[in-house]
Amino acid sequence: MNTPNISASFDWLVGNEPANSKVDTADTPWMAAPFSKDIGTGGLESWGLAMGMVVTHSRYQFTSEIAGQLVPLVTIKVDFAEPTLMVQSLPKGRVIQHDSLSPRNLVYGDGVDLFRYCEQAVITPVMDTSHDIENITLFMGQSRLADLIGAQLAQTLIQRLDLLPIPKSVVKPVPSHVNRSLHHCLHSEYSPALKKLWAQARILDFITDLSNHFCERKNETLGGEKQARDRVQAVHEYLIKLEGKLPAIDLLALQFGRSARALNEEFQSEYGESIFSFVVNHRLNSAHEAIKNSSVPLKQLAEKLGYAHVNHFSAAFKKKFGYPPGSLRKHFKA
Repeated sequence: MNTPNISASFDWLVGNEPANSKVDTADTPWMAAPFSKDIGTGGLESWGLAMGMVVTHSRYQFTSEIAGQLVPLVTIKVDFAEPTLMVQSLPKGRVIQHDSLSPRNLVYGDGVDLFRYCEQAVITPVMDTSHDIENITLFMGQSRLADLIGAQLAQTLIQRLDLLPIPKSVVKPVPSHVNRSLHHCLHSEYSPALKKLWAQARILDFITDLSNHFCERKNETLGGEKQARDRVQAVHEYLIKLEGKLPAIDLLALQFGRSARALNEEFQSEYGESIFSFVVNHRLNSAHEAIKNSSVPLKQLAEKLGYAHVNHFSAAFKKKFGYPPGSLRKHFKA
Protein backbone atom coordinates (compact mmCIF):
# COMPACT_ATOMS: atom_id res chain seq x y z
CA MET A 1 0.00 0.00 0.00
CA ASN A 2 2.95 2.36 0.65
CA THR A 3 0.88 4.59 2.91
CA PRO A 4 2.59 6.81 5.48
CA ASN A 5 2.56 5.86 9.13
CA ILE A 6 -0.21 8.07 10.51
CA SER A 7 -1.89 7.89 13.87
CA ALA A 8 -4.76 10.12 14.97
CA SER A 9 -6.69 10.04 18.22
CA PHE A 10 -10.09 11.71 18.66
CA ASP A 11 -11.24 12.93 22.05
CA TRP A 12 -14.90 13.78 21.59
CA LEU A 13 -16.12 16.75 23.63
CA VAL A 14 -19.87 16.62 23.03
CA GLY A 15 -21.00 13.11 23.93
CA ASN A 16 -23.12 12.12 26.88
CA GLU A 17 -19.95 10.65 28.35
CA PRO A 18 -16.25 11.22 27.50
CA ALA A 19 -15.28 9.14 24.48
CA ASN A 20 -12.23 8.66 22.34
CA SER A 21 -11.32 6.76 19.19
CA LYS A 22 -8.31 6.22 16.95
CA VAL A 23 -7.71 6.24 13.21
CA ASP A 24 -4.54 5.02 11.52
CA THR A 25 -3.46 4.04 8.02
CA ALA A 26 -5.76 1.01 8.06
CA ASP A 27 -9.12 1.53 6.38
CA THR A 28 -11.80 2.75 8.77
CA PRO A 29 -15.35 2.50 7.39
CA TRP A 30 -17.93 4.98 8.57
CA MET A 31 -17.62 5.56 12.31
CA ALA A 32 -20.44 7.44 14.03
CA ALA A 33 -19.46 10.28 16.34
CA PRO A 34 -20.72 9.84 19.93
CA PHE A 35 -22.96 12.91 19.85
CA SER A 36 -25.67 13.63 22.37
CA LYS A 37 -29.08 13.97 20.67
CA ASP A 38 -29.35 17.67 21.37
CA ILE A 39 -26.21 18.30 19.27
CA GLY A 40 -26.99 16.29 16.13
CA THR A 41 -25.41 13.45 14.18
CA GLY A 42 -22.17 12.85 12.36
CA GLY A 43 -19.11 10.70 11.89
CA LEU A 44 -16.09 10.01 9.74
CA GLU A 45 -14.34 7.48 7.52
CA SER A 46 -10.66 7.03 6.66
CA TRP A 47 -8.99 5.28 3.73
CA GLY A 48 -5.34 4.38 3.16
CA LEU A 49 -4.44 4.75 -0.51
CA ALA A 50 -1.47 3.88 -2.67
CA MET A 51 1.31 6.39 -3.39
CA GLY A 52 1.52 7.54 0.21
CA MET A 53 -1.93 9.04 0.64
CA VAL A 54 -4.57 8.85 3.35
CA VAL A 55 -7.92 10.59 2.97
CA THR A 56 -10.58 11.10 5.62
CA HIS A 57 -14.13 12.30 5.20
CA SER A 58 -16.27 13.66 8.03
CA ARG A 59 -19.82 14.96 8.04
CA TYR A 60 -21.87 16.62 10.80
CA GLN A 61 -25.52 17.67 10.94
CA PHE A 62 -26.73 19.86 13.78
CA THR A 63 -30.12 20.26 15.44
CA SER A 64 -32.09 23.48 15.19
CA GLU A 65 -31.68 23.95 18.95
CA ILE A 66 -27.98 24.82 18.59
CA ALA A 67 -28.10 26.49 15.17
CA GLY A 68 -25.86 29.53 15.01
CA GLN A 69 -23.60 28.50 17.88
CA LEU A 70 -19.86 27.78 17.77
CA VAL A 71 -19.36 24.28 19.13
CA PRO A 72 -16.00 22.55 19.76
CA LEU A 73 -16.68 18.91 18.87
CA VAL A 74 -13.42 17.07 19.29
CA THR A 75 -9.72 17.40 20.02
CA ILE A 76 -7.58 15.57 17.47
CA LYS A 77 -3.98 14.56 18.06
CA VAL A 78 -2.03 13.51 14.96
CA ASP A 79 1.42 11.95 14.69
CA PHE A 80 3.35 11.18 11.52
CA ALA A 81 6.48 9.18 10.82
CA GLU A 82 7.88 11.99 8.64
CA PRO A 83 7.04 15.62 7.77
CA THR A 84 3.59 15.42 6.20
CA LEU A 85 1.42 17.74 4.11
CA MET A 86 -2.10 17.85 5.52
CA VAL A 87 -4.88 19.56 3.55
CA GLN A 88 -8.34 20.25 4.98
CA SER A 89 -11.09 21.46 2.67
CA LEU A 90 -14.81 21.98 3.26
CA PRO A 91 -17.38 21.22 0.55
CA LYS A 92 -19.94 22.48 3.09
CA GLY A 93 -19.82 24.79 6.09
CA ARG A 94 -17.21 26.73 8.01
CA VAL A 95 -14.80 25.78 10.79
CA ILE A 96 -12.68 27.77 13.23
CA GLN A 97 -9.58 25.76 14.04
CA HIS A 98 -7.69 25.94 17.35
CA ASP A 99 -4.30 24.64 16.23
CA SER A 100 -1.16 24.05 18.28
CA LEU A 101 0.94 25.10 15.27
CA SER A 102 -0.62 28.54 14.85
CA PRO A 103 -0.62 31.53 17.23
CA ARG A 104 -4.12 32.47 16.07
CA ASN A 105 -7.33 30.69 15.20
CA LEU A 106 -7.59 29.58 11.57
CA VAL A 107 -10.92 29.93 9.77
CA TYR A 108 -11.53 27.83 6.67
CA GLY A 109 -14.46 27.10 4.37
CA ASP A 110 -16.12 29.05 1.52
CA GLY A 111 -13.17 28.62 -0.84
CA VAL A 112 -10.46 28.85 1.83
CA ASP A 113 -8.54 25.65 2.66
CA LEU A 114 -6.30 24.82 5.60
CA PHE A 115 -2.76 23.53 4.96
CA ARG A 116 -0.51 22.00 7.59
CA TYR A 117 3.07 20.72 7.35
CA CYS A 118 4.22 18.92 10.46
CA GLU A 119 5.13 15.70 12.21
CA GLN A 120 2.58 16.15 14.98
CA ALA A 121 -0.19 18.54 15.94
CA VAL A 122 -3.11 19.03 18.32
CA ILE A 123 -6.27 20.38 16.72
CA THR A 124 -9.66 21.42 18.08
CA PRO A 125 -12.15 22.32 15.33
CA VAL A 126 -14.93 24.66 16.42
CA MET A 127 -17.97 24.12 14.22
CA ASP A 128 -20.20 26.92 13.00
CA THR A 129 -23.55 25.16 13.46
CA SER A 130 -25.39 27.60 11.19
CA HIS A 131 -24.88 25.00 8.46
CA ASP A 132 -24.04 21.32 8.14
CA ILE A 133 -20.32 20.57 7.93
CA GLU A 134 -18.55 18.30 5.46
CA ASN A 135 -14.77 18.01 5.63
CA ILE A 136 -12.22 16.24 3.42
CA THR A 137 -8.69 15.83 4.81
CA LEU A 138 -5.72 14.62 2.78
CA PHE A 139 -2.43 13.39 4.29
CA MET A 140 0.70 12.90 2.20
CA GLY A 141 4.21 12.33 3.57
CA GLN A 142 7.11 14.44 2.32
CA SER A 143 8.90 11.54 0.65
CA ARG A 144 5.75 10.32 -1.07
CA LEU A 145 4.92 13.81 -2.34
CA ALA A 146 8.46 14.06 -3.74
CA ASP A 147 8.12 10.66 -5.41
CA LEU A 148 4.85 11.75 -7.00
CA ILE A 149 5.65 15.23 -8.38
CA GLY A 150 9.44 15.39 -8.02
CA ALA A 151 11.55 16.64 -5.13
CA GLN A 152 12.07 20.13 -6.55
CA LEU A 153 8.38 20.77 -7.28
CA ALA A 154 7.38 19.28 -3.91
CA GLN A 155 9.73 21.68 -2.12
CA THR A 156 8.45 24.59 -4.22
CA LEU A 157 4.85 23.70 -3.38
CA ILE A 158 5.60 23.64 0.36
CA GLN A 159 7.34 27.02 0.04
CA ARG A 160 4.54 28.57 -2.04
CA LEU A 161 2.02 27.44 0.55
CA ASP A 162 4.05 29.34 3.20
CA LEU A 163 4.52 26.16 5.25
CA LEU A 164 8.14 26.76 6.18
CA PRO A 165 9.76 26.64 8.62
CA ILE A 166 8.21 23.38 9.74
CA PRO A 167 5.93 22.89 11.67
CA LYS A 168 3.33 25.35 10.45
CA SER A 169 -0.39 25.75 9.66
CA VAL A 170 -1.88 28.33 7.29
CA VAL A 171 -5.11 29.06 5.44
CA LYS A 172 -5.11 29.87 1.73
CA PRO A 173 -7.85 30.73 -0.78
CA VAL A 174 -8.15 27.94 -3.34
CA PRO A 175 -10.24 28.25 -6.55
CA SER A 176 -13.12 25.82 -6.89
CA HIS A 177 -11.63 24.27 -10.03
CA VAL A 178 -8.58 23.24 -7.97
CA ASN A 179 -10.25 21.60 -4.97
CA ARG A 180 -13.22 20.19 -6.90
CA SER A 181 -11.39 16.87 -7.38
CA LEU A 182 -10.66 16.63 -3.65
CA HIS A 183 -14.27 17.40 -2.73
CA HIS A 184 -15.52 14.59 -4.97
CA CYS A 185 -12.86 12.00 -4.22
CA LEU A 186 -15.11 9.62 -2.24
CA HIS A 187 -18.36 7.97 -3.34
CA SER A 188 -20.32 6.13 -0.68
CA GLU A 189 -22.16 3.95 -3.19
CA TYR A 190 -18.94 2.33 -4.45
CA SER A 191 -17.43 -0.84 -3.05
CA PRO A 192 -14.37 -0.24 -0.83
CA ALA A 193 -11.94 -1.33 -3.57
CA LEU A 194 -13.53 0.87 -6.23
CA LYS A 195 -13.94 3.74 -3.78
CA LYS A 196 -10.20 3.72 -3.10
CA LEU A 197 -9.25 3.58 -6.78
CA TRP A 198 -11.59 6.48 -7.54
CA ALA A 199 -10.24 8.48 -4.58
CA GLN A 200 -6.66 7.90 -5.66
CA ALA A 201 -7.34 9.15 -9.20
CA ARG A 202 -9.20 12.27 -8.00
CA ILE A 203 -6.51 13.13 -5.47
CA LEU A 204 -3.81 12.87 -8.13
CA ASP A 205 -5.86 15.38 -10.14
CA PHE A 206 -6.04 17.61 -7.07
CA ILE A 207 -2.29 17.49 -6.38
CA THR A 208 -1.61 18.32 -10.04
CA ASP A 209 -4.03 21.26 -10.04
CA LEU A 210 -2.77 22.47 -6.66
CA SER A 211 0.85 22.41 -7.88
CA ASN A 212 -0.08 24.21 -11.10
CA HIS A 213 -1.99 26.88 -9.20
CA PHE A 214 0.67 27.68 -6.60
CA CYS A 215 3.86 26.90 -8.53
CA GLU A 216 3.17 27.85 -12.13
CA ARG A 217 5.22 31.07 -12.18
CA LYS A 218 8.22 29.30 -10.66
CA ASN A 219 7.93 26.54 -13.21
CA GLU A 220 8.13 29.08 -16.01
CA THR A 221 11.37 30.52 -14.70
CA LEU A 222 12.80 27.00 -14.66
CA GLY A 223 12.45 26.68 -18.43
CA GLY A 224 8.76 26.80 -19.29
CA GLU A 225 8.90 30.10 -21.23
CA LYS A 226 8.86 28.47 -24.65
CA GLN A 227 6.11 26.08 -23.67
CA ALA A 228 4.02 28.99 -22.36
CA ARG A 229 4.62 31.00 -25.54
CA ASP A 230 3.70 28.07 -27.78
CA ARG A 231 0.54 27.53 -25.74
CA VAL A 232 -0.72 31.12 -25.92
CA GLN A 233 0.09 31.30 -29.62
CA ALA A 234 -2.10 28.23 -30.09
CA VAL A 235 -4.82 29.94 -28.04
CA HIS A 236 -4.43 33.08 -30.16
CA GLU A 237 -4.82 31.12 -33.39
CA TYR A 238 -7.82 29.26 -31.99
CA LEU A 239 -9.56 32.47 -30.94
CA ILE A 240 -8.99 34.14 -34.31
CA LYS A 241 -10.70 31.26 -36.10
CA LEU A 242 -13.49 30.87 -33.53
CA GLU A 243 -16.94 32.16 -34.41
CA GLY A 244 -20.02 32.59 -32.26
CA LYS A 245 -20.19 32.61 -28.50
CA LEU A 246 -16.85 32.56 -26.72
CA PRO A 247 -16.42 29.51 -24.45
CA ALA A 248 -16.12 30.13 -20.70
CA ILE A 249 -12.55 30.88 -19.66
CA ASP A 250 -12.50 27.78 -17.41
CA LEU A 251 -13.40 25.54 -20.36
CA LEU A 252 -10.83 27.26 -22.57
CA ALA A 253 -8.17 26.76 -19.90
CA LEU A 254 -9.12 23.10 -19.52
CA GLN A 255 -8.80 22.65 -23.29
CA PHE A 256 -5.24 24.00 -23.21
CA GLY A 257 -4.17 22.30 -19.97
CA ARG A 258 -3.77 25.36 -17.75
CA SER A 259 -5.61 27.06 -14.94
CA ALA A 260 -7.83 29.96 -16.06
CA ARG A 261 -5.74 32.54 -14.21
CA ALA A 262 -2.44 31.20 -15.54
CA LEU A 263 -3.65 31.02 -19.13
CA ASN A 264 -4.97 34.57 -18.98
CA GLU A 265 -1.71 35.87 -17.46
CA GLU A 266 0.38 34.08 -20.10
CA PHE A 267 -1.80 35.48 -22.87
CA GLN A 268 -1.64 39.03 -21.51
CA SER A 269 2.13 38.82 -21.16
CA GLU A 270 2.46 37.78 -24.82
CA TYR A 271 -0.21 39.97 -26.44
CA GLY A 272 -0.64 42.88 -24.03
CA GLU A 273 -4.29 42.30 -23.19
CA SER A 274 -6.52 39.72 -21.55
CA ILE A 275 -8.17 36.93 -23.53
CA PHE A 276 -11.59 38.57 -23.21
CA SER A 277 -10.28 41.99 -24.24
CA PHE A 278 -8.44 40.49 -27.21
CA VAL A 279 -11.51 38.63 -28.46
CA VAL A 280 -13.75 41.69 -28.15
CA ASN A 281 -11.28 44.00 -29.91
CA HIS A 282 -10.41 41.47 -32.62
CA ARG A 283 -14.04 40.77 -33.41
CA LEU A 284 -15.02 44.45 -33.47
CA ASN A 285 -12.07 45.30 -35.72
CA SER A 286 -13.08 42.43 -38.03
CA ALA A 287 -16.67 43.68 -37.99
CA HIS A 288 -15.48 47.18 -38.91
CA GLU A 289 -13.72 45.80 -42.00
CA ALA A 290 -16.70 43.61 -42.90
CA ILE A 291 -19.11 46.54 -42.74
CA LYS A 292 -16.84 48.66 -44.94
CA ASN A 293 -16.24 45.97 -47.54
CA SER A 294 -19.42 43.85 -47.65
CA SER A 295 -23.17 44.03 -47.41
CA VAL A 296 -23.60 41.28 -44.78
CA PRO A 297 -26.61 42.17 -42.58
CA LEU A 298 -25.71 43.56 -39.15
CA LYS A 299 -27.88 40.94 -37.44
CA GLN A 300 -26.01 38.12 -39.15
CA LEU A 301 -22.69 39.75 -38.36
CA ALA A 302 -23.64 40.14 -34.70
CA GLU A 303 -24.58 36.45 -34.43
CA LYS A 304 -21.31 35.40 -36.08
CA LEU A 305 -19.37 37.45 -33.54
CA GLY A 306 -21.20 35.91 -30.60
CA TYR A 307 -23.59 38.71 -29.63
CA ALA A 308 -27.00 37.59 -28.39
CA HIS A 309 -28.73 40.64 -29.90
CA VAL A 310 -27.78 43.11 -32.64
CA ASN A 311 -28.35 45.97 -30.20
CA HIS A 312 -25.61 44.58 -27.96
CA PHE A 313 -23.28 44.49 -30.95
CA SER A 314 -24.16 48.06 -31.95
CA ALA A 315 -23.54 49.34 -28.41
CA ALA A 316 -20.12 47.64 -28.20
CA PHE A 317 -19.20 48.89 -31.68
CA LYS A 318 -20.12 52.49 -30.84
CA LYS A 319 -18.23 52.33 -27.54
CA LYS A 320 -15.05 51.28 -29.35
CA PHE A 321 -15.21 53.43 -32.50
CA GLY A 322 -17.36 56.37 -31.42
CA TYR A 323 -20.07 55.80 -34.02
CA PRO A 324 -22.65 53.04 -34.62
CA PRO A 325 -22.17 50.37 -37.30
CA GLY A 326 -25.13 51.70 -39.29
CA SER A 327 -23.43 55.07 -39.73
CA LEU A 328 -20.27 53.39 -41.00
CA ARG A 329 -22.22 51.39 -43.55
CA LYS A 330 -24.10 54.47 -44.79
CA HIS A 331 -20.84 56.35 -45.17
CA PHE A 332 -19.27 53.68 -47.36
CA LYS A 333 -22.45 53.19 -49.40
CA ALA A 334 -22.69 56.90 -50.16
